[in-house]
This record gives sequence, C-alpha cells and structure tokens, in this order.
Amino acid sequence: MVGTHTGVPAGAMNFDMLVNHLQKVDTGIPLFKDLGGRAFSNPQFATRTRQFAKGLQDMGLEPGARVAILSLNSVEYVEAMIGTMIAGMISVPLNIRWSAEEMLYAIGHSSMSAIVYDDTFAPMVAAIKERSESLKHFIHVGEKEQPEGTKAYADCLSEPIELELGRDVETECFMSYTGGTTGFPKGVVHTHKSMLASANVVAANGIPYHDRSALMVMPLFHLSGYGLLLARLIQNKPSLIVPMFRPDIVVAAVKAFDVSSFLMAPAMFQMLIHSPEFKSEDFLRVAQIVYGASPISEGLLKLVQEKFPKTELTQVYGMTEAGAGTFLHPQFHSGDLMKMGAAGQAASPLIQLRIEDDEGNELPPNTIGEVVFYSPAVMCRYYDAPEQTAAVLKNGGYRTGDVGMLDEMGILSLKDRKKDMIITGAENVYTAEVESAISTHPDVSMVAVIGIPDETYGEAVHAVIVPKEGKEPTFEEIRAHTKERIAGYKCPRSISLVEELPLSAMNKVLKNKLREPFWEKHDREIA
Repeated sequence: MVGTHTGVPAGAMNFDMLVNHLQKVDTGIPLFKDLGGRAFSNPQFATRTRQFAKGLQDMGLEPGARVAILSLNSVEYVEAMIGTMIAGMISVPLNIRWSAEEMLYAIGHSSMSAIVYDDTFAPMVAAIKERSESLKHFIHVGEKEQPEGTKAYADCLSEPIELELGRDVETECFMSYTGGTTGFPKGVVHTHKSMLASANVVAANGIPYHDRSALMVMPLFHLSGYGLLLARLIQNKPSLIVPMFRPDIVVAAVKAFDVSSFLMAPAMFQMLIHSPEFKSEDFLRVAQIVYGASPISEGLLKLVQEKFPKTELTQVYGMTEAGAGTFLHPQFHSGDLMKMGAAGQAASPLIQLRIEDDEGNELPPNTIGEVVFYSPAVMCRYYDAPEQTAAVLKNGGYRTGDVGMLDEMGILSLKDRKKDMIITGAENVYTAEVESAISTHPDVSMVAVIGIPDETYGEAVHAVIVPKEGKEPTFEEIRAHTKERIAGYKCPRSISLVEELPLSAMNKVLKNKLREPFWEKHDREIA
C-alpha cells in the first residue's frame, strides 16, 4: 500500500502527495539523469525516497528531528531532502561554502540530530563529529571508503514508508539557513504548504518549460536550486543533475545531453562566457535561460544576449523567506517592452506584491518604498528567533528589506537593499543603478558600489572594479562615463581596482566585506 488518505484541503499539497504522484505516473522518460550515466524513472525515485524516509525512522529519529545535508548536488541529495520531509522530520540543507565553524553554529543552533554527507565533505564532517553535541547519526554517500562510525547511504534504504497523504500541510518540514553575510545566519522554517506553493508558482510560470532535460546546476541548498528542482518534479519533466557549477561541467553537460534550460546567477554567466571552454554554438539547443539570485548589470545582460542570441531570457526575483515572487518574462528583454534592470511582475494571483512605507501603508505607482510580499509561500518563522520573525512578518506580509517601486504595468524595479543604500549629502543613492551604469564601460568586467565614510557628505560613493584582462580604467574615465548616464551626485567619488570581488556561495557580492576596511579605519580614527 502506497499511502492513506484522510482528507486534504482543496488546493493544498504536501510532499507525500507529490511522491505518490511520481510513484504512480511513469512517463517512460527518466526523471533524473546524472553525468555518470545513471538514470532514474519516476517510480524508482519515489521508491528510493520512501525507503530513505523509512530508514530515518528505523534509526529512532523522532518526528520533527532536524536532518542536515552537506553534499554536492546528486540524486541522493534530492532523495534525502524529500525523504526527510515525508518521514515527518525537517530537512536542513547546509551551505557548502561555509567553514566548519559556521557549520557547527547552525548544527548547534537547531540541535540537528543527523547529517547526510558525501565524499567531498568527509574531512569536514570528521572534524564536526568531534565537536558537535547534537549529531548522533552520520550517513555517508559516496564511492570512497566509508568513514568509521557512519552508516552507508545504501544501508538506509529500508522498506518503503507508507505515505501520509492527509498530512497537515502546515507541518514544518524544511529549514534553510541564510548565508550569514551579516551577523549569524538565521534558520528560515517552511511548511509543506509554503514550500510547494513556491514550487507551484515557478512551475505554473513555465520555468523550466521544455520536455527536454533541465540542467540543475545551482546548489540544492539554495532557493534557486531546490526551488527549480521542486518545480520540475511538479511538472513531471526530466532533469540533469550536475554536482556543482563550473564552466567546464556546464559546457560538457550541454554538449553531451539535450539540455533545454538552466538557471544561473549573474556572476556565473561572467565565469561561463569568459571560460576557454565556452562557445556560443554549443548552446544553440538551449531554449530558455533563467537568471536570478542577485541583480544583473546592464553590461552583463547585453553580453548574455549577445552570446545566447537564440535563447529566451527570464529573470526570477525571490528570497529564502518568501520563495519566488516575480518573473521578468522574455518580452521584457527586447523591443518596445524592454525593461532594463526590472525584476518582473507578480508571479501568481496568489501573490500580492506591494510597495509600502515604514508604517505598512501601500504606496502609489512609481513611488519608492519597501517591497512586501503577501503569499502562501512565505515562511512560517525564523527558528528560535521570535523578535527577528516579528520584525519581518507584519500584517500577514513579508517585508523583504529591498527598496523598489512598481510601474503602471505592475513591473517591479529594485533600487537596492535597505542596508546597501548610500545616503550622501541627504540624497539617496541606489547602488544597483550606479553599478549598472559603470558596467557598460568597455574596460569593466565586474563592479560593486559601496558607501564609504566622508567628512562632508556622511557617505561617499565608491566603486570597486574588476577590470577586463589587460585593462586599467582610471577614476576620471569611470566618472566621466558614469556622468553621461546618471546624475552627478550618484557618480563614484573614488574607485578601487581589484582582481576579484568577494562572493558568497551563491556568487553574490559580499559588500560587507568590501565596506569593512573603510569603516573600521573610520571608527578607529573617531574613537
């Protein structure tokens, strides 16, 4: 017997129902493939996921137990993530770029009971094992020798669990730790309802939309990874899972498999396009590219359009706490409807997108304020952080901390993160606007704009630039170029040339790292 049904509210879905559907509906096309040549049908994947769920229960883990996953992308990753949730536990994918100390903080913060990890992270887990008090179960995935004191993943595949089709959709099932770029990371807690509401929104927007394989290259611990993958499962369409983003891996995957679409962060396009392996002609069968996870500059967007001339582009804007919120579809990437720098339109009738002032009042079109989402995909809470939860969940909406405005077509344009906005001489400067202007300079490869201390204006606009190879743009050249495009007070008053920008695991620029030396020096001088 696959599962029992005790009644589920109309329109709501839990992960048991998703697995049940995959168990019963075999399309005849592999649901998953990997670069090693393995292929898994719908029923094979569903059975293995149910087996892993039962294996967790057989270990004695209680409902609500937190199960960490620390691994490169793989089919086993997906099985463990979903298997944990249908076992009645909470899946906690960990950021693969974290240090051991950051891992230990998250593991201790939410008292994780078990961890699933692969060969890549075996040395780190060995060190964590010596220091973690909460971890009791260590599940190893891989081909290398099984570490002492661990259980092999294959040995966890017990008899398939009976699915609980009537499971309460408000049951907590997933926790994703924010990147921790400012202070300690927060545990974002989601329910079956919020996780699958977001995935349904993505799937309904046709992302991905082709019957050919979608390339899963974004890390599965991040919304852009697991969100796209869950949407694909709802669509019941094939996916090709690769362990990580690396230009040579992406090129090899596209050449060897009939890839129809993929999602990448803007910085990944920079790396891919400038890699020696990249040739535009290898990507002619790629019909759709989705980009997101961080803003894209005008210069880079034009470069992507040049290198992928036959491919439709869609931008997605969302966040861990609220899922996918807006999409900028292909028609807004060229012609009369071109909306350079926009983030898109509300992705579903279920999502209310509002621009609000600090008191929660809705602002009229073309007025700058805070972006707020009212959506069934919004998280239920931050783990063990009621004050932080209350600060962002107000009146039923999630206050994003992003500053933006809506036009008459309902298209959202983001101006900045609140914390990144520069106030210089009482004027607000939105760094994304300045970055976009600088990015079109022919000698600029990447750029990040920050506010630095200034005795006269409080803050001054400073640009940190990665030049193109062999180039060395001057401050005077950059400022003159920028003044042709934006107001003078927004233009940089100084620049730095660097070989690379500090990036997070999702290739977002860590602006706090760029600001630190300037503000630490300033604080010392005034102390």
